[in-house]
Amino acid sequence: MRLPLLLRRPKMKSPSEARVIDITDEGKEAIRAVTVSLPDNARSIQVVDYVSKESANAFFLRCREARKYIATHYDPKIEAWKEAKRHADNERAKLVAEKTAAEAPIVEAEGIVNREIMRFDAEDRARREQEQRQAEEKARKEAEEAALRAAQEAEASGDKEEAAAIIEEVIAAPVFVPPPPPPPKLSGSAEVTTWKMEVTDLKALVLAVASGKAPLSYLQADEVAIRRTVTAQKGSFSCPGIKTWPETSRRSTGR
Repeated sequence: MRLPLLLRRPKMKSPSEARVIDITDEGKEAIRAVTVSLPDNARSIQVVDYVSKESANAFFLRCREARKYIATHYDPKIEAWKEAKRHADNERAKLVAEKTAAEAPIVEAEGIVNREIMRFDAEDRARREQEQRQAEEKARKEAEEAALRAAQEAEASGDKEEAAAIIEEVIAAPVFVPPPPPPPKLSGSAEVTTWKMEVTDLKALVLAVASGKAPLSYLQADEVAIRRTVTAQKGSFSCPGIKTWPETSRRSTGR
C-alpha cells in the first residue's frame, strides 16, 4: 500500500517559517480525509508471517510519519499559545506580587486592630461571665437568707416539718438570674470562627481508618510514588491492595 502524498514526510520548515503556517479549513479537511481512513486500513491488516508482520510495521511507521506531518502544522501554534500563556502567567504573577505588596500595610493595620478588638472581646466576655456568676451567687445567698428567716419563723411557731421543708426546698431549687443583654454588634464586620486541622500522627490516622474509626476518604494513595516504585521493581513489586500488570505497546525507534 503506497502512502498518500499528504502522509509522506514533508520538507521541514525553519521554526520562524513554521510559526507563520496558517492552518486553513482546506488543510484541516485534507488531513482529516487521509487520517480518518487509517483505522479501517489497519483493520484490514492481518499478520500471519514475518513478511506480513514487516508490512504491518511499515504501516505503523507511516502512521508515525502522519503524526509528524500534522505536528509541523499544529505544534508551532500550540507552542506559541503556550509561550503566550507563560508570558501572561508571569505578568499575572508580577501584578499579584505588586498587589500583595501594596496591601501589606493594610494587612498589618487590620491585624493590629483585629487583635485589639479580640483582646477587648475576651476581656469583656470574662467580665460579663464574672458578673453573671456574682449575680447568681448574690441571688442564691438572698434566697437562702429569706428561706432561713421563713424556716426560723415556722420553727418558732412550732412547725418543725415546715421549717425543714423550706430549707430542703431552697437547697434543691436552682437560682435563675437572667443573663445580661448581648454586647452591641459592629456594623460592617463580624467575628468569624474558623476551625483548622493538622495531621500530627500519620500512623495513628492510618490505624484509625483501618479500624473503621475514621473514613477511608481521610487517606489518599500517592499514585506518583507508587507508579515510580512499580516502574523500578516491575514484576517483583508486591503490595496488598495494589494490582500491577504489564502493558506492551509499539513505538517508533527512528531507525
